[in-house]
Formats: sequence, C-alpha cells, structure tokens
Amino acid sequence: MFAFKLLSALSSAALLVSAATLSSRKDSHGNGKECCEISKDTMDLPPDQTALVAPTTDPLFVMLGVGIQNYTCSSTTSTYASIGAVASLFDISCLEKSDFAEVQTKAFKTWSKASAKTKATSIGATVGAPNLLGFHYFVTSPSGTGLSPKWDFTSTGKFAGNATAFVLAAKVGDMAAPTNPAVNVDWLALNNVQGALASKVFRIDTVGGQPPSSCVPGSAPISVKYTSKYFLF
Repeated sequence: MFAFKLLSALSSAALLVSAATLSSRKDSHGNGKECCEISKDTMDLPPDQTALVAPTTDPLFVMLGVGIQNYTCSSTTSTYASIGAVASLFDISCLEKSDFAEVQTKAFKTWSKASAKTKATSIGATVGAPNLLGFHYFVTSPSGTGLSPKWDFTSTGKFAGNATAFVLAAKVGDMAAPTNPAVNVDWLALNNVQGALASKVFRIDTVGGQPPSSCVPGSAPISVKYTSKYFLF
C-alpha cells in the first residue's frame, strides 16, 4: 500500500512538473497555442563581424520564412537587381533545439523541390511549424520612391484585424551569408520605420535566394526560392 501511495505521489508530481514546463513555454502573445517561450532562442551570429548586432532584449517573434526573392535584369550592368520578395512566416518558437537549428535547411529541401502549384503557406507544416504568423512582402517606400520590406500580421492569427500589427523597416546592416554567399542571400538587420509589431528585424540563416551572376538585358524578371529565419525584436 505504501509503495502504491508513493508511486501515485511521484506520478502526480511528474504531471505537475510537466504542466509547469508547458505553461512556462506560453508567452504574452496569446493563449499559448501560437507562440512558445522564446527567451532562450538566440541568433547565432558570426563573431568576426559588426554589421549585425544582436539586441540585449529577448525577441518578440522567431520565424521561418519561406518564399521567393524577385529580380530584374539591369540593362546597364547585365546583372540581376532585387525588386523585392514575398514569403510566408511561420512560428518556430516551439521547435526542439535540434530542429530549430536546421529548420530553414529542411524547409528549403521541401520548398526547392515543390511544384509551381505548391504554395509557400503549406511548407511550415512539413517541418513541424504549421502556425502561420503572417507574411513578408515589399511595398512602396514612405518617401514615395523605391520599395520597403514589410512584415505583416494584420490578416492572420490573433492579430487579424489589428491594423498596426506590422513593421515596415529600413536596412541598417548587411553581411554576406557565412556559407555559400553566391547561393544564399545576405543576412540583414533592419530598423522600424512604421508599424507597432517590432522595432528591429533580423534575417539570418538564409538558404537560397541568390540570382545567377549575369543576365541578358530585356529578359523577363525571375523569382528565386529561399528560406531563412527572421527574428523580430
């Protein structure tokens, strides 16, 4: 009888610890179903660079981006110039550490082989990140000239209908991808220009996205698939 009671007590204690652990992974973004605890999710930045400086605060959102980088051929240089990007943004805060580290690589393997009919919004679920937080795309800059990147949560999840749940940003830091920079697009740091979603945005751990090294002037614009991690602070 004593052994049974002891076993029951230990089982109850284990359940309480488990519940506490799950509870601790919930954050203030919602009811715990959208984002897990992300205070320990840090950016792995190369130590020998100063272009990207990690904030001292915890990130607000940690996401997988799956999409395309768009380019047009410059008639003066016969090289491709960026004309923006489009991506779906998935919450990766609940991934285990090993999965978190490689999620962009695993997602790219699926995305790069996907047919033209496959939507980027379907890729997150294939790597254990089914929760779509929002979208990334480019809009006309506030100055009226050029394009600015935008991360937009206004139509998805708990932020749907919140007109301020976005961040329009300007680039303040740029470094070539540490691995295969001719294939993988640059890592970036950006500061808020408009919106209430975040004050800083980082794009790191990029896979793919770079265009060919040259082009024929007058040729049609191209789209190049990519994945990356996005940290919003």
